[in-house]
Amino acid sequence: MPNSNWSRFSLSQRLLLGALLWVLCSLVATALLLTQLFKQHIEQQLYKELNVHMLQLVSQMEQEAGEPLRLATMLSDPRFEQPLSGLYWLIQTEGQTRTLAYSRSLWDESLSLLPVLSETEVRTQIHDPVLGPLYVVGRDVAFVEGDVEEHYQVWVAAQSEVVLEPLQRFTQMLVLSLMLLGSVLVLGVWWQLGLGLKPLHHLRVQLALVHDGKTETLAGQYPQEIQPLVSEFNRVLHSNAEVIQRARTQAGNLAHAIKTPLAVLANASKNPPDNFAQLVQQQVEAAQQQVDYHLSRARVAAAVKTVGRRTRVEPAVASLLQVLKQAYSSKTLQVQVQFEQPDLSFKGEDQDLHEMLGNVLDNAFKWARSQLRVRARRLDPAEGRLGLELMIEDDGPGLSAEQCVVVFKRGVRADEIAPGSGLGLAIVADLVQLYGGQVNATRSDLGGLRVTLWLP
Repeated sequence: MPNSNWSRFSLSQRLLLGALLWVLCSLVATALLLTQLFKQHIEQQLYKELNVHMLQLVSQMEQEAGEPLRLATMLSDPRFEQPLSGLYWLIQTEGQTRTLAYSRSLWDESLSLLPVLSETEVRTQIHDPVLGPLYVVGRDVAFVEGDVEEHYQVWVAAQSEVVLEPLQRFTQMLVLSLMLLGSVLVLGVWWQLGLGLKPLHHLRVQLALVHDGKTETLAGQYPQEIQPLVSEFNRVLHSNAEVIQRARTQAGNLAHAIKTPLAVLANASKNPPDNFAQLVQQQVEAAQQQVDYHLSRARVAAAVKTVGRRTRVEPAVASLLQVLKQAYSSKTLQVQVQFEQPDLSFKGEDQDLHEMLGNVLDNAFKWARSQLRVRARRLDPAEGRLGLELMIEDDGPGLSAEQCVVVFKRGVRADEIAPGSGLGLAIVADLVQLYGGQVNATRSDLGGLRVTLWLP
């Protein structure tokens, strides 16, 4: 069930909001990642710089016999001589028991909370109570004089502002750049949505024209994702128009068909003949036949376009044969049923299939002498057409070539002596035509009539 909160938003608003959220999350993630990478890069560069100062400091350390430790020359970086400049060095005895020397930049201060050197070299960060956060590099240095070896701990430190200041400048530039990039992306998304949803807007306009009766179909060319929908909708509109036209035609035909019986009855009512009751019965039967015929065509015309209807052929044939065998129980007929493929199906209504097969089978049972054959198969594409082929044959008297053509016309009977209205095979021909198929009658190798139905 769709979320009611989202249902208030249009498709373009949803896509735009989703794109904005994605762009925002992507830019925030990018900003955090780049800032962290830049900070790591600055810290690595700072540690390298502190290590260079450390090596320079160690190279300037010297100690003579009986003399305290001292530096041969001052370090090259002037910030070590500037009080509280942010760059410091410190030399302590082993175990940090005593400070031997320190840079002028410390200004009588000392580095606190220094770690104990357990390795030759240490890179770390500390927080001095006075100087604040510091990046520190420490090293253990040994002086050997004779059999005496003395160890010193040498420290070089820099305040965190050395890192924070360029990081802050980089962050400001990065935020401005990402805001500009985000604005460009949002404009691009807005333009893309307008371009991508333009066919839907055109489709909405065309639907409004169809609803107002200004056009009968959806006009215009659409993208390949929408064109199948438009084509199917146009086909539905065309199908509905055909159904309406057929319904109008059937109504007109029905009115015209029952006009004659009504006129005969009206004239007879003025001067009733001796056989008036028989005349009324004949005309009512004729009118009833016409009504049944045209109503059947109208029903099929409305149902023939229904999508997804399928009727299995084998059960339909079996049920019709069972009924007809009982109806013609006076005849001894050998009935052969052949299905070349299993599960054959007809793309249409069950009632229509029974109507077509029932009329043809009834005609075959009526004229067959001893044999009747029913065959069904699915046509192969190599034969030039697809669909279902049904063949009903008998060994009756058959029809001439001329009769095989006219037998499917309404009111035509092959034998005027046999009872019937002449509508059976005509109904079959009409139903087959409505379904887009074909029906024909030929001479059977059994000696009688062969009726072949092809249904797509």
